[in-house]
Amino acid sequence: MVNNPVAIITGAGGGIGCAIALTLARKGWRLVLADRSQATLENCRRQCAALSTPLHCVPGDISREEDVAALIDAANSKFGGCQGFVSNAGAAGAVAAIEDYPSAAFHQLMAVNVLGAFFCLKYALPLLRQSGGSFVAIASTSAIRGRANMSGYVASKHALLGLVRSSALECVGSNVRVNAVLPGPTQTAMIEEINQKAAQRVPGGGITRALAAPYGQPQDVANTVAFLLADESRHMNGAALVTDAGSTLA
Repeated sequence: MVNNPVAIITGAGGGIGCAIALTLARKGWRLVLADRSQATLENCRRQCAALSTPLHCVPGDISREEDVAALIDAANSKFGGCQGFVSNAGAAGAVAAIEDYPSAAFHQLMAVNVLGAFFCLKYALPLLRQSGGSFVAIASTSAIRGRANMSGYVASKHALLGLVRSSALECVGSNVRVNAVLPGPTQTAMIEEINQKAAQRVPGGGITRALAAPYGQPQDVANTVAFLLADESRHMNGAALVTDAGSTLA
């Protein structure tokens, strides 16, 4: 890998996204940070800047194709390409039985979690091919299991994993790899939102997991992402790395 490689991170303002950014910054990566929230993006920028990391911020919404195209153009203009892309931005959607699930909420969730990831792959892969690199999508253990009252989220993560696997096959024989990280329940604002919605629907409800598997921390996910971006994982393509302390075994 080139010295001081460049990584693009979407959803960089969130708990997992910012942890990924800081982990890569400490490893010498230059960063292009994207998020639709100006406030959280600025918070991540300040933390990375404190590490003297060369970086560039691009506000935008990955569900808009023109925003993703602009993100790729910005990375190319600022740093002359990239060697890593982390598709981390995502949404939780509603917590409701299928017959009660709002159609508009389902459409919006698919626009972010599936169409947004598709746009990222569509525009990032040609840039990655120029110098070689790794595309990492943050999926979820919901990509390999069902969850009652979360059909939208589960369906979107299954679709995301399908995109990763198909793209990985298209990259075989090239200098680009496409992999996914499947976190289990992780202590973030999103998991708190999901549990609050679930508790309102079913008292005491929420994301279930094995009793022996506590919530993960954003750093746990960031460590796995850093591995998939590094040369040490050069033989991995199309992988779905579960990072959940065994919660999917329940």
